[in-house]
Amino acid sequence: MMLLSLQNLRAAALVLVLVAFGARAGAAWAQGAPDPKLIPVRHEISGALLAYQVSENDTSESIAARFGEPAMTLFPDGSEPEPGNTIAIDNRHVAAAAIDQGVVINVPQRMLFVFREGHLAGAWPITVGRPDWPTPLGSYRVASLSLNPTWHVPPAIRAEMEDEGLPISAQVKPGPANPLGKHWIGLDHGGIGIHGTNHPVSIFHFGSHGCIRLAPDSVDRLFRMVGRSERVEIVYQPVALAALADGRIFVESDSDPYEQGRPDIRSLHAAARAAGLEGSIDWARASRALVTVEGIARRIDRGQETESAGVSVSNERDTPRGRRRLWLAEGDEDCELVTTEESVHVR
Repeated sequence: MMLLSLQNLRAAALVLVLVAFGARAGAAWAQGAPDPKLIPVRHEISGALLAYQVSENDTSESIAARFGEPAMTLFPDGSEPEPGNTIAIDNRHVAAAAIDQGVVINVPQRMLFVFREGHLAGAWPITVGRPDWPTPLGSYRVASLSLNPTWHVPPAIRAEMEDEGLPISAQVKPGPANPLGKHWIGLDHGGIGIHGTNHPVSIFHFGSHGCIRLAPDSVDRLFRMVGRSERVEIVYQPVALAALADGRIFVESDSDPYEQGRPDIRSLHAAARAAGLEGSIDWARASRALVTVEGIARRIDRGQETESAGVSVSNERDTPRGRRRLWLAEGDEDCELVTTEESVHVR
């Protein structure tokens, strides 16, 4: 009888784990996930238009990770920022699914949203699972909250690390070498969790083994906002509309990393028609925003005027509703968000 080598056994184990993981993820998509080709209509956005002065250590990737605006949208020519220059940041995102209380993670956006009493209370850029190791969609609850966690490295990840020639360990203790950072928010099934990182520039990518990764400051705030049994929804919405109470309309068009399908312009028309917005949209601008896939919310209503960087969305004082304070991605400062009407779901 032929004996398999240890390396072959590890490779076989990795394949089996990936197949099982893919089957679980596929089952979650099939059982409860909304059709990604349908476009939801929401009524809140996070982020702002702002001006940012580039520091000595900034790169396109670090700025993208900090603010949650794709590097290729920030620097479409592939250039790197020059220290001392002031650049325009637009990190507005349509708040994904609207729930009364809990956390929503939208994989194509690479964004995490916290809702309180039906309104957006926090939003941060994240890293989600790679296309070959996807974050499983579905409904979860927070099962555990741990500070300074030990990372027990799964066998499949150890096998992958060995194949890549990386140092291997069965566990990584708390400290600067721990890729989980200082916070772990474990979910109740799927073997995944929400955690920090020891490498902040890795945020805002499709680059994890299924877990949801946040920058250290962001996960610290999230950790203090959530509790055990908190609802967590992981969704897959590549395109979303937002109709704000002041008449502004936005569309956000994101990539389709797991190849689940993207809505076309007919789907955008259908969603706008169902929400009574079709006649209020500049369709040339909407079509352009849909196909360019910039990964941020673009304004598409007919009343749009030129928006200048450095002026926050929340600085528009003619908004008919009040404002709420919330934590966003701009570092240590709190920003204002225009509050809006209850979400409309287009199914």
